[in-house]
Amino acid sequence: MIIAVKLSKIVLVAAVALFSLLVVFNNLVDYQSNYLYVQHVMTMDTTGNTAQAEWRAVHNPVIWRGAYSLIIAVEAVIALLCWAGVIFMIRNIQNEDFHESKSLALAGLTLGVLLWFLAFVGISGEWFLAWQSRSWNGIQPGFRMATLFLLTLFYLSQKE
Repeated sequence: MIIAVKLSKIVLVAAVALFSLLVVFNNLVDYQSNYLYVQHVMTMDTTGNTAQAEWRAVHNPVIWRGAYSLIIAVEAVIALLCWAGVIFMIRNIQNEDFHESKSLALAGLTLGVLLWFLAFVGISGEWFLAWQSRSWNGIQPGFRMATLFLLTLFYLSQKE
């Protein structure tokens, strides 16, 4: 039974790693699609009510590109940490040190929760008021991803 739980944890972390890698790939190959999200969120041009919050809007393309590049870089780090975690867990699947071998995967999952929750729900949703936008609102996808990462994090952190 314990080996099945360990394998389950490895496979779930691998799924997160693959997902994160695909997100990075798509953001690089189809750069413009999600770049437009960052641009519209940061300019607050689709919220419909920017009069009181216009001072928060960012209209500088250099900052948009920097923010988008930072998001992609964090997504890449998440993928790398989770893949490294998978390798470490596989190497230690038969050892008593299996629980300790999860540290890189735990770091990747934590970073994923922070990215999806903080960047998409917090900064995008609340600071840039994306919750008011019908076309560029990333709160639901951000919440969904943060929740999936967090559930995986909780499961992984449990001792077998």
